[in-house]
Amino acid sequence: MKIEEIALERIDIYGGTQARFATLDDAVSSYAEEMANGAEFPPVTLFFDGAKYWLADGFHRVLAAQRNKATTIRAEVHEGARTDALRFALGANATNGLYRSIADKRNAVEIALEEWPELSNSVLAELCRVSDDLVRRCRSKMVKEERIEKRETVTGRDGKQYPAAIEREPRGVTEKSSSAGQGGGSGKPKPSADFTQPGGSSKEIEAEARAMIRRGEAPFRELEELSSATAMDYVETAIGVLERMPPTDPKRPEAIARLERWLAAQRQATAL
Repeated sequence: MKIEEIALERIDIYGGTQARFATLDDAVSSYAEEMANGAEFPPVTLFFDGAKYWLADGFHRVLAAQRNKATTIRAEVHEGARTDALRFALGANATNGLYRSIADKRNAVEIALEEWPELSNSVLAELCRVSDDLVRRCRSKMVKEERIEKRETVTGRDGKQYPAAIEREPRGVTEKSSSAGQGGGSGKPKPSADFTQPGGSSKEIEAEARAMIRRGEAPFRELEELSSATAMDYVETAIGVLERMPPTDPKRPEAIARLERWLAAQRQATAL
């Protein structure tokens, strides 16, 4: 791997290695403005197969540079082909860069399932840096929609083949716990140790998403997609936005004043 200045015209941005659901024009415009003002961005990530540079991470930065009529961009260049770039892209921005929305994560999983349907849910979850449960739900949906074929076996991390039916079992349910629920032992199925592993249930995933939205790590509009979202989630999210605004931001007192007027109106309506 080495850092180089690469001509933008040599970078393939249409090779199917974009893992996000969509590029954000606001982000591109913001990046372009900052670049024009002299800001230095981290290098983009490319994979070079000897003929073509495949873009793995940095689509918004490349588009911003193009918008500014730049001819080159600083890049971290790895040896590899499109598949290597795609593998890298699927987990990119999990911990840095522009946040990945729920739609971004789902899109990454669907791309991975289309490319490597023979791999197990846990392998694809690790590749995309998402939960096993999200991969499981996406696989089930894509099979029903006939976008991928239903598989009898999948390949695990160790390269061995395993029955796909095992992965379709609800998390926390094992053969032993199922038989216990049919009259054995106390009659109460016990969750397996796997339930505590990274991934978690749908309820846990939504709880994590709500926490990310409250902290400002995901857009507030995604609350509408969560069936478990409560009124307090919306309130805490709004308060979080205000608390993260600098005290010198002129929009902050305006927002607080607007909120105070709304609360006053609500109290007046309740008193009537």
